[in-house]
Amino acid sequence: MTLVRQPWSEREIAQIKKMAGKLPLNELARKLNRTEAATRVQAWKLGFSVKSDAAVCAPEPRPAVSKTRTIPDPVEVIIAPAAIERALAIYQQLQPRDPSVIVQAKKILTQHIYGMVDRGEQDEQRLTVGGLAHLKAIERDHVIKSAHGAKKAERNKAYSGVLTGQRVRAVVP
Repeated sequence: MTLVRQPWSEREIAQIKKMAGKLPLNELARKLNRTEAATRVQAWKLGFSVKSDAAVCAPEPRPAVSKTRTIPDPVEVIIAPAAIERALAIYQQLQPRDPSVIVQAKKILTQHIYGMVDRGEQDEQRLTVGGLAHLKAIERDHVIKSAHGAKKAERNKAYSGVLTGQRVRAVVP
């Protein structure tokens, strides 16, 4: 499954304006055939706050952001988590990985993306791409290891030594 960003239609924007605050986020996203993260970000861009639970009454306008603050709360609360979620989904689609690798990748992404936010980046797409690039660089340079990967690597090393005729001290079963 390939993730493709679809532009928001006027009909979808009108639906968000009409239903934000009346429906929980998951129902609104389902009606729009969009992810919850995408729906939350678009509602925020339109000036609405959507709730994840069913106890939603009326749309809340997003709070005014002071020009003296370096990091607005909506970026930390909405955009950065959406970028982390999207980057992790793309990372998982590139190659099947052990769950322990995914946990490490999420930690690395979270630290890096929030670091970008601290440096002033607010664009979700740039956060996503920056996070993925960082994750791939770490994977290339340091190899993110799974909990089961160490034994597997030892086994492969021992097996390759046998094939090349090198002396192998111990073979891991």
